[in-house]
Amino acid sequence: MVFVLLYFFCLFIAPQVWMEPFVGVRVDFFLYPAWLGYCLFTGRLAQIFHLDSQDHFFLLMLVWIVLSMALSGWTDESPRILQNYAKWFLLYRLVIVTVGDVGRLRKVALMLLFFSALLAVEGIQHMQSQNGLGWAGQSFAWVDARAAEVGLDKRTRWTNIFDGPGVFCVVYTIALPFALFFTGAPFSRWTRILGLMLVPLLLLGIYYTGARGGYLTAIAIVGLFVALKRGISLRRLVLGGVLGIAILLVAPGYVTSTSDSHKSAQRRVEMWGKGVEMVRVNPVFGVGKGNFIRYSFRLIAHNSAIEVMAETGFVGLFLWIGIIYMGLKKLLFFQRQPSIDSVDRAYVTAVGLSIVGYLVSSMFVTLEYETFYVLLAMSAVVGRALPQPVQFASKDAILIGAFVGLFFVVAKMFVMMY
Repeated sequence: MVFVLLYFFCLFIAPQVWMEPFVGVRVDFFLYPAWLGYCLFTGRLAQIFHLDSQDHFFLLMLVWIVLSMALSGWTDESPRILQNYAKWFLLYRLVIVTVGDVGRLRKVALMLLFFSALLAVEGIQHMQSQNGLGWAGQSFAWVDARAAEVGLDKRTRWTNIFDGPGVFCVVYTIALPFALFFTGAPFSRWTRILGLMLVPLLLLGIYYTGARGGYLTAIAIVGLFVALKRGISLRRLVLGGVLGIAILLVAPGYVTSTSDSHKSAQRRVEMWGKGVEMVRVNPVFGVGKGNFIRYSFRLIAHNSAIEVMAETGFVGLFLWIGIIYMGLKKLLFFQRQPSIDSVDRAYVTAVGLSIVGYLVSSMFVTLEYETFYVLLAMSAVVGRALPQPVQFASKDAILIGAFVGLFFVVAKMFVMMY
C-alpha cells in the first residue's frame, strides 16, 4: 500500500511540479519500475497479466486508439497520448494487484479522503490569501461576471492535472461519497464525527472552485446518497429527479445558464455539436485520438463521452463505456452477495457513487485522466472479492450498444435545439 500512497502523494500534492528540490523530477521513471519490482518481489507480478472482461475492454480500447491514430494520421501529440494510455493501463493493473481485496480498499478510500481534505484546506487558504496565490504559487482562475450571483469573485484551482477549476473540483467530488457514508451507520461515533467534519469541508472546496459542473455533480451525489440510505425505489428516484429539477429552476443563473460573459457554456455546446458532426462523418474510427481540436479549430469537447466518440468513433465509445459498465456490474454483484460486512458494503457503494459522480462531472469537462482509471481499478478490486468472476454476456453488449445509440441521438437533439 506504500506505493499507492506514494502515487497519490505525487498525483495530488505533486511536489515534482512546485516543491523544491523535487521540481522537474520524472516521478514515472522511478515510481513505476519500483512498483513493478515490488510486485516481482512479492510474487504478484504474474497477476498483472491475469485479465478479466473489464481488463479486456481496456486493452481493446488501447488497440482501437492506435488504429484510430494510424488511420487518421500521426501527429506530434500521438506518442504522448499513447504513452499516457499505456501508463494508465499499467497503473490500473498495479492498483488492482496491490490493493487486492476490499479490506485494503478501505485504506485507499481513506487516502483519497486525506488528500482531498488537505487540498480543501489549501483551497480555503488560497481563497483567503492576501496575495491571491495558493500553496503552489498558483493564481485564481478566471471568473464570470454572473458568478456574483453565488457570491464568488474568484475561483480556486491547483496545479499538475488539476490546474483548472473544473478538474480541481473533481478532487473533492470523488471523495465526497466516502465522507457522506461516514456520517451514519454502520460507522462508529468517532468516524461519524469525522464524516460530519469532512462533508462541509469538501462542499466548501467545491463551492470555491466555482465549477458549475461540480455544483451539479455535488447535488447529484448528495441526492443519490439520500436515495440509497432510504432505500432505492422507482417512485423515490422519480421524486428525487423532480426535486432536483425544482432545485435547478430556483438555482442562481450562474449555475444553470447556457450563457455567460466568457461564453464558456456556449462554446461547450458548440464543441458538442462539432463532436457529433465528427462521428457522423467518421462513425467507425472517428477523427483519431487527440485530433478533436484539429477539427474543431478551437477547443476540446469539454465532455469526455463526446470527445471519445468523436475521436475513436462508435466502436471506441462502446469500449470506453464497456470498461465503466463492467466495473459497475461488479459493484452491483458484490452488493447482492449474502452476509456482506456492513462497513464493506458502505465502502463499495461509495466507490460506485464516486464513479457515477465522476461521470456526471465528465459531462461538463473532458476528464480523461488517470484519476478515473484509479476509480475503475477500485471497482475491479471489488470484483476479485466475488466467488465467481463477472462475465460479459450478450445482453450486456445489447445494453451498451443501446446506450451508445441513445447517447448519440440525445446529444444530436440537444445541440440542434440549442
